[in-house]
Amino acid sequence: MAEVETPAPACGVAARVVAAAPICRQHVSIECELPAFPPSEPGQFVQLLCRDVDHQPFGTIEWRPGGWPILSSPEFRGDTPYLRRPFSIADRCDLAGGAVRLRFLARVVGPGTRWLESLRIGGTLDLTGPLGRGFQIPTGSATSIVLIGGGVGVPPLLYLARRLWSLGERDVTVFFGARSGALLPVELTGMPAAEATPVVCASLPGGATYPAVVATDDGSLGFHGRVTDALWQWAQRRQASAKATLVCACGPEAMLREVARITRERGFTCQLCIERHMGCGLGTCLSCVVRVRDAGEPRGWRWALACQDGPVFQRDDLLDYAEGTGA
Repeated sequence: MAEVETPAPACGVAARVVAAAPICRQHVSIECELPAFPPSEPGQFVQLLCRDVDHQPFGTIEWRPGGWPILSSPEFRGDTPYLRRPFSIADRCDLAGGAVRLRFLARVVGPGTRWLESLRIGGTLDLTGPLGRGFQIPTGSATSIVLIGGGVGVPPLLYLARRLWSLGERDVTVFFGARSGALLPVELTGMPAAEATPVVCASLPGGATYPAVVATDDGSLGFHGRVTDALWQWAQRRQASAKATLVCACGPEAMLREVARITRERGFTCQLCIERHMGCGLGTCLSCVVRVRDAGEPRGWRWALACQDGPVFQRDDLLDYAEGTGA
């Protein structure tokens, strides 16, 4: 497996909401400011407390001798989010005096994200982060870079676009996918092409003007089809180049498996930011395990934690995305 650096320490902090608005039919954009925040990389995430900080729905439950504790008290009958929720950092701006502005995108699907949707300017967002390992970014003109995100997998690629632009990387192409144009969590500055032809049409952080392909399953915007279909068509038309190609992807499981297949067939290197349920985000609950290759183990693989060893992995380190496993 590839050697990766140890992530910077995380912190727990209350952030002040400075912007909150819907960005499409199901997604909201939230920006918050903090007096300080540890260094972070695109692909890392935070754990958000999706309820008011002063609302503590917890109590003491006695463990009855010879029986199980009773979990039918009123606090367990509501829809209060008990656990924090993981969200990729969608953007980061370092401000004067060490202050930091962070942006998150949330798809509103349950009580936790409905609470995020209700946030207003001046509100408080309690977060822990940055957590996990982000993308390993090459520098220099020897690599062509492709960013591909589907649905809720778009946010970390926005942050990555800012970072690449600030590093002077210009040979970058972006692919965004959604079920329909109304569900695309990206602001557009122009009309995307109906073919898998990249054009400058998406509002990207940091002033980046990378050409983008927008794909929608229903054909209501841009390319009609899955974003991986658009990637395949683009890759087929791409002229042979002496430059290596790196694909950085985040999205649903099926999308990532197809990206793994396409990049393997085309000879591209690939980093996948995988999505897993994370109960704690800190490596204690073991709810986000994934199989990774490990030549030092008798069976050739071991269990890894997406929240600590990932969520970004090299494609070929992930055993379940390997050739012959349905990837």
